[in-house]
Amino acid sequence: MWRYLPDDGERDPRTNLAREEAIARHVAADAAARTPVLRLWRDAPCAVIGRFQLAAAEVDLAAAAALGAPVLRRFTGGGTVWHDRGNLNISVVLRPEDAVLAADSSLRRLPGLYRLVLAPLAAAVRSLGVAAEMTERDILAPGGKLSGVAAWLGGRALLVHATLLVDADLDALARVCNGPGAAGDPRWERTQSRRVGVTSIARELGGAPAAADVEAAVLEAFGVDPAGRAALTPAERAAADRLLADRYRDPTWHTGEPVDGTR
Repeated sequence: MWRYLPDDGERDPRTNLAREEAIARHVAADAAARTPVLRLWRDAPCAVIGRFQLAAAEVDLAAAAALGAPVLRRFTGGGTVWHDRGNLNISVVLRPEDAVLAADSSLRRLPGLYRLVLAPLAAAVRSLGVAAEMTERDILAPGGKLSGVAAWLGGRALLVHATLLVDADLDALARVCNGPGAAGDPRWERTQSRRVGVTSIARELGGAPAAADVEAAVLEAFGVDPAGRAALTPAERAAADRLLADRYRDPTWHTGEPVDGTR
């Protein structure tokens, strides 16, 4: 059983990032929220850095500005990713006592938790006709990386989300996610992105699959009934609005110094 939150057409990345955090914190706070959540979403073009990363080191800020792509910080760790309408984002939120975690204790911690998303995504990609291999943190195709993953481990909820490069602008990705680094800075040395070659499903297949076909493959791999759609609750929307006001509309959150767990 899943609480399925389909792509609702929201493309503002600040709003979507606020919703990610709001959903995770709602599940953590509500003991009755025992059904795991699967969310699909897409953003307008932007670069999204991990919570503890240095924006100016990870991203070519001039290239991002030239493309009109904001540089934003998410609340999960991990490396920098490119979002646009050709990139499908997949999120799973569940409580630590969920049966799937009880059955396999390695899923309660990293990197095992990543398998909750990467394994079904790899199956979905293969069903679309792309030879895909799941690694500890990625999904790889013959032409390069198709998907990466990041997570948040709260005391009462866990969130793991991944990107899937369906028909993304790989040239824009290469330009923007090519920051100068910060050699000698121990913070950058600890949090720098692993830069590897990337590809997309469209590039691997020689043409872009229909978005509906990609979503159907993902839902089937997760065992989700597409008819069982849900929506954000009023409490989640209110929490997202508060996070937007307090954090995601604040430029210093996104491109300032790396933050600790207190904000």
